[in-house]
Amino acid sequence: MSRQIKNFSSVFFYVLFFLTINSVCYCKKRSYDHLENYPDIGYIPWFTGPLLSPTPVNMLPGHPVIEPSITIGSNYGEYDSHWRLNREANEWFINPFLDFQLGFTDRVGLEILASFISNFKKGASATRMQDTILLLGFQIANDIKGSWVPDIRIDLQETLPTGSYQKLDPKKFGTDSTGQGAFQTGPLLIIHKLFYPGNHFLSLKVSLSYLFPSNVKVKGYNTYGGGTQTNGTVHPGQTLATFFSAEYSISQRWGWGFDALLTHQKKSTFSGHSGSNKYNQAVSVGLPSSTQISLAPFIEYNFSSRMGVLGGSWFTVSGRNASAFLSGYFAFLYVF
Repeated sequence: MSRQIKNFSSVFFYVLFFLTINSVCYCKKRSYDHLENYPDIGYIPWFTGPLLSPTPVNMLPGHPVIEPSITIGSNYGEYDSHWRLNREANEWFINPFLDFQLGFTDRVGLEILASFISNFKKGASATRMQDTILLLGFQIANDIKGSWVPDIRIDLQETLPTGSYQKLDPKKFGTDSTGQGAFQTGPLLIIHKLFYPGNHFLSLKVSLSYLFPSNVKVKGYNTYGGGTQTNGTVHPGQTLATFFSAEYSISQRWGWGFDALLTHQKKSTFSGHSGSNKYNQAVSVGLPSSTQISLAPFIEYNFSSRMGVLGGSWFTVSGRNASAFLSGYFAFLYVF
């Protein structure tokens, strides 16, 4: 009986961190048409990726970007507080995602990221919407060839709690938990530079975000734990996310690269009545601080400067109090 309780609690443990990492993932397009003014450039790179890291530039007014993608994979375990991996029953997921970007001016733009997810575990399944991300971006500087001036962009991020996070069904083993229930607000800094090794191009990008979540009122089984009589307020931990991304052009149409992502969330605490489970035993609500490191290599093919596809894998490398997952993804990008 105690083993069942432990397993049920661990479901929410790694579901929450998987939700956290999805709340800081973006997709991108960077146009290099301005390079046609340089006669020493053999061709204009048609980069489509990377998939995860945020865009470093504002979209041109009148030329919005749409990028649908799908990720399919499995949460197969969790890392404990000593960074050791413990295997768990697989939770499979199918995660369609839509990124829409538009520019109001040459310097100010908006990005909207919406998604839903279907989870499958131990014969149970659920399909729910996930939290929605809004990014209001401000272009501070643009990359200048022959100088060290990079693209610099600052975004204000707002995460809307559109996912399912409370009054969950314990018979679904956490598959119906798809959101954190919190409004999350914070800055996002992106710095990008294009290099010219030989007749190829190397794009390097670093970014850093920090999100401040609101308190979350919860009832019953929820993303943070709990039981049938749980009634109170969760105080989610703040979230830090940092990306390092590289993209290399093999030719104008073909390229490859990777995203490296580190996410850290502080401890989430609870105040109120924690309640009990169906065995009339006390349950916990809230989670310890957690860290996760993941890698996402990819290859891409570009049909033109306005359209491309990319595919790759995304998997965890290490973690502490966090989920372990392995997935593959495919994305299509079009610039109007």
